[in-house]
Amino acid sequence: MTNTKANEAFAQGNYSATLKHIARILESDPVHIDALLLRAKVNFKLQNWQQALNDLTIILEKQPGNEVARNYKSMVMEILNFWHKENYNP
Repeated sequence: MTNTKANEAFAQGNYSATLKHIARILESDPVHIDALLLRAKVNFKLQNWQQALNDLTIILEKQPGNEVARNYKSMVMEILNFWHKENYNP
């Protein structure tokens, strides 16, 4: 199963439809790298940092050289580090 419909929905900003298409893909292939990466991108857009980080970690375990996943993970970590440092402990 391809994720063409998921990519189209993502490009249109329809994240709920994107997630539905991705769920169908992942039912048959739980480690479908492209689907996991797209789900991570959706969660990044929705600021669901932990969910994005979970998918990115799985991708990087399977494909350590995946630069897109590595870059997204780096951005998520920067955001989390910014939010959780002295921001709440002045």
